[in-house]
Amino acid sequence: MPNRKTMRTISIILIIIFFSVGGIISTSAEIWHDDFDSENSDAWHTVGNDNVWKVEEGFLRVEVNRDWEVQYDLYQLIAFPAPYRDFTVTIKDFGVDKLRFGFCVGRRFPDTSEEDPFFYVFFLDEIRARRFDGKGSSHPFQIRLSREPRVRWDTESLTEMRLHFNSGNFLLFADGEFRAKFRDANFNRIDILGFVVEGITIANEWVGKGWIDSFTISGLNVSPEVKVTSTWAQLKRR
Repeated sequence: MPNRKTMRTISIILIIIFFSVGGIISTSAEIWHDDFDSENSDAWHTVGNDNVWKVEEGFLRVEVNRDWEVQYDLYQLIAFPAPYRDFTVTIKDFGVDKLRFGFCVGRRFPDTSEEDPFFYVFFLDEIRARRFDGKGSSHPFQIRLSREPRVRWDTESLTEMRLHFNSGNFLLFADGEFRAKFRDANFNRIDILGFVVEGITIANEWVGKGWIDSFTISGLNVSPEVKVTSTWAQLKRR
């Protein structure tokens, strides 16, 4: 019977082969990038309060006044049509101040309302499973079992957030370090991509802010940190 060291070596070889093949497949994948130099209504669509979102000075900026009725407002990517199955999202200079602001992936199901899709939201300090419609209401998954890790991080800004998605598998890195992995077989594809804002979390503050410098999405991207992270291959084998 192979010893532990031999099995580890075999696993590493299999991981390299897996990602080498993936890299060949992804070289022809489409890459879409936005530096937020100007507003682009052909690429982004606002669901909810238009006043929340601004594109200025090379940033996507979010600003919420405490008096506004803001719960979950969505800035949806429409640059190319859904569904999305294999992709990598890279977000540069991602930060918040007294605000809940994150990147979200959503899915609509035949047995639920068209206006009430299910989302995983990747905030800077946690991953949350929610349903929301951009009209001020939000709810837990309820009829579906969420799979996100129950972990929190002490993070208010990142130089880079990178999310890899492949047919129900999620792998998240923050500033180049592995942060989380999970699998939800019901999310074998994604129908909605975008950014979401969740109002102000500190009641005595008048304004909450968030910002992003750039956004890139591409076909499954085999980056160096993924090549040496066996968690992704382990996740694929579940």
